[in-house]
Amino acid sequence: MAETMILTIPVKPEKRDEFAQMMGGVLPDTRAYEGCLGVDLWLPEDNDSNVLFFERWATRANQEAYFAWRIETGLMDALAPFLAGEPVVTWMDVKHSF
Repeated sequence: MAETMILTIPVKPEKRDEFAQMMGGVLPDTRAYEGCLGVDLWLPEDNDSNVLFFERWATRANQEAYFAWRIETGLMDALAPFLAGEPVVTWMDVKHSF
């Protein structure tokens, strides 16, 4: 069964649109990474300080390898000027599907 997570990234409100645009160039590589089943970027309408990523992975190990790769390639350093806090990872467990 696929693993689903929500990544919440607190961003500086004045930089949120620029951050989202930058992610538009990054996400094709994310989607092509081994084990990625899908990733979507969401911008909450009532909170301009957060960006949410809904991610589906074949395994958590795939996502962990992906994240390590992003650190190695310097993406996390490039994101630093946009961040207003630490990213929060929430793994989801579906109990009922309708």
